Amino acid sequence: MNFANLFQKELIKLHAEFNSTHEMFEVLSNDLIDNGYAETSFKQAIMEREKEFPTGLSTEKVQLAIPHTDTKHIKKPFIYVVKLNQPLRFLQMATTDTWLDINIIFMLGIKEPSKQVGLLSLIIDKFKDEQFVNTFHSITSEEELLAILQKQFRSEDE
Repeated sequence: MNFANLFQKELIKLHAEFNSTHEMFEVLSNDLIDNGYAETSFKQAIMEREKEFPTGLSTEKVQLAIPHTDTKHIKKPFIYVVKLNQPLRFLQMATTDTWLDINIIFMLGIKEPSKQVGLLSLIIDKFKDEQFVNTFHSITSEEELLAILQKQFRSEDE
């Protein structure tokens, strides 16, 4: 599956700063709604889902969050990528009491539920790869990050 086209320049934020996880969800959701990627119901839905099913993830190399919600809240598929200047606290996936300081967010908007697990696995695999993580951290422009992500998430048979 080719996920490269889910990355768009307007959905990449480098050096982002938010006072809280709630503020981050508000700002990113508004961007997605205003740019036609998500339904107005998206904001509430993604916050509720994060409370019920946390998306914080710790690998050997990084701590990231992969928030996502039901397909009915998505108009156009996307991956919103955010690198934070200051970490935000997220609950670790599959826990109720383990908090992580997250510096990277991959917010997903998938229209086909059957593809979501594959995308989640691919993101996790990428962030376990030291070379990918080093490249990801060294990038300083949205254009450069977009090019790297599109290359890394393009399917092998294209």
